[in-house]
Amino acid sequence: MRRLLSLFALMPLAACSFEGGDRSPLSENEIAQRPDVSTINFGEDSGDFTNDDECDDPRFKGPGMTSTPLMEEDELADASDCRAAYERGELALIP
Repeated sequence: MRRLLSLFALMPLAACSFEGGDRSPLSENEIAQRPDVSTINFGEDSGDFTNDDECDDPRFKGPGMTSTPLMEEDELADASDCRAAYERGELALIP
């Protein structure tokens, strides 16, 4: 019975396809290779966690990211937060 309950406790996590955002500092190389902000499609603000000063788009990494688990639908859904963090130099696109 305990095993069965453990499986049910993990089920909500199965919907998450990404771990929490990578908040590690950007290397000098990552900063130097960042494309111009005007060339990036940040999407729109359609996610559940927009305008909270944390980027929730799994295409990015850096100190401007959220540490909460990310889901596929978070991609391109937090434009304002991601753009602001990118412009502050707190994000880079993951290759």
